[in-house]
Amino acid sequence: MRVMRPQSTRLGQDRRAGALITRAIAPGLEGGMDIERLATAEAFGSLGSEALKALVAHGTVRRLHDGDELFRRGDADRNLLYILSEGRVALSDGNGAITTCDAVSLLGLSSYFDDEPYSLTVTAIGSCQVIEIPLDAVRELEVRHPALADTLSHAIAERIRAGSTRAQSIATGVLSRPARGAMTTPLTFLRTDASLGEALRLMETRRIGSLGVLDEQDRLIGLATVASVAHASVIEGLPSDAPLIRAAASVPHITPDTPLWEAEEIQVREAVKHLVVMEGERPVGMLSQTNILDAVRAGHAIARHRVHHAGGMDDLRALVAEVPHVASDAREGSRDASRAVSLLSEYHLQLQRRCVELVLDELANRGLGPPPRPYALLVLGSLARQESLLNPDQDNAIIIADARPGEADSRPLDDDEQHWFETFTDLLNRRLDEIGYEWCRGDIMARNPYYRRCLMDWCRQIRHMAHYPNLKAARWSNIFLDFELLYGDATLVEALWREIFSVLGEHDRLLHFMAGDDAEGQAALGMFNRLVTSDREEGKGRVDVKRNGLRIIANGARIYALASGVRETNTVARLRGLRREGVLSADKVASVIAAHESLLDLLLTHQLAQHDGGHPPDKYIDPRNLDDMALQSLISSMRAIKRFQDRVQGVFGL
Repeated sequence: MRVMRPQSTRLGQDRRAGALITRAIAPGLEGGMDIERLATAEAFGSLGSEALKALVAHGTVRRLHDGDELFRRGDADRNLLYILSEGRVALSDGNGAITTCDAVSLLGLSSYFDDEPYSLTVTAIGSCQVIEIPLDAVRELEVRHPALADTLSHAIAERIRAGSTRAQSIATGVLSRPARGAMTTPLTFLRTDASLGEALRLMETRRIGSLGVLDEQDRLIGLATVASVAHASVIEGLPSDAPLIRAAASVPHITPDTPLWEAEEIQVREAVKHLVVMEGERPVGMLSQTNILDAVRAGHAIARHRVHHAGGMDDLRALVAEVPHVASDAREGSRDASRAVSLLSEYHLQLQRRCVELVLDELANRGLGPPPRPYALLVLGSLARQESLLNPDQDNAIIIADARPGEADSRPLDDDEQHWFETFTDLLNRRLDEIGYEWCRGDIMARNPYYRRCLMDWCRQIRHMAHYPNLKAARWSNIFLDFELLYGDATLVEALWREIFSVLGEHDRLLHFMAGDDAEGQAALGMFNRLVTSDREEGKGRVDVKRNGLRIIANGARIYALASGVRETNTVARLRGLRREGVLSADKVASVIAAHESLLDLLLTHQLAQHDGGHPPDKYIDPRNLDDMALQSLISSMRAIKRFQDRVQGVFGL
């Protein structure tokens, strides 16, 4: 192969050093037609012509002939981002794997994200045109054009997914089963001459979200959903007696033998919740996201049954010992790491709820009687977020009602009530420790009076911290403000959340201190995007993916959620809620969720391997043990986390 050194055409000429020019003047681009074509390409998402014009104005056109190399694997970073604007190129990874890439595409992203030598060789197939843009200009434009930052966030998400251990694994367990065992059958349908009103009434009566639209020969025309009927009625203004076919949209279909993992990938890729199951040309059923989730959860029914019928602490201790097996089953039966970890967390919660029930029985046998007031026992931190792995310690607290049952007036606990709750929480924390949930090193447990309070006292503390914020209050808030009900009265939990959102809505300064506390931790990415390993003795030479990765995402999502009134506690649910509220763009959320999924799966896989090898699970990943794709995914994840943390600090930083 020969390397071409072509003549270059400058697309924009700076009027002065550092100026940003947003006018494309190269031949063929003056009229804007090529800009519009580039702007509609999938690679640029919703970037828009204005931002793209500003980007291209800093570029240089380069033409390649068949066989010319744009860059070679191992070449030093040239500090350029490339847009393949015309033609086609071949990408070679040096191991014999060759893929092709058509215009319009972004090339050389590793330069922008990682400052690493090129990992691929890019060779022209026929005649090509490439626009070369200095990375300094790209970085400056990211600040001025948020849509460009979103486009690059989307690219990061794709890089993370491509290299994740989950993407490289073969689905087993529940997700390897065929769709026929999980689908809803027969397919609920109406004919093409049915009306929009008929469809809506049928879906409401059957409590379903979609139905098939068939012609007289039972051929599938499309799928009508509550959303598509509403769009036809409200947006298009169609009357209720308009034909249903106006709301029927084409939908991907699968066969009864399609494995669930493949069906779920189609749902994600096509952004649909339902798939029609076809046997030949005949629709035989419907597979929804709920169907797949129910199939996954059904696999854990036996474990739930055993926990529910545990007769004593010895039984619970034996069930806690099975956590690694439950984790392994959850991982094999889940497409997403967050779902696997959520299932594992639910198992932990079931065990702890059963422990509460046994402790209450123990107190009754001692003659202490039932609880004197309603209460809500809380779990905090990763377990509240449903993000716990193999060995969570105890993080809990308790809200006690301000009044006895039947009484309207609030009053402090009397001595007998105080004694009951002291005895209950002390015994519970000791029993949890005995069955395998170790004491919290920071004493964040309900037996500690600081975490055992009446509702009015919790509300008073929240108000005080919001009015007089400092870094100590921020550290406490970053710990406590992930809480959910474990056992007891849910109304107390919701009352405290209402108070929190009300107070922070009026006094948001505490959120800025929380961001300041978060800034003390950094993504494991140093100069030139090199991975930074832990300096702790137990983790030397390895990356702390929890402290320097997952925790930063959780902190940022928490701060944004509290500021935006998003009630979710789970990190992924918070991020999706922020996307729905328009607080964060879809591409930004996609990149952060991709990083979260990748790190969570990496950590869960690592801990399961440690258990199989007879070692206690930890949070440190040795990058030397990762293959090239997994290592690249880890680096890209840390890059996405750093960008997210920079965004949080830019909005909330002190």
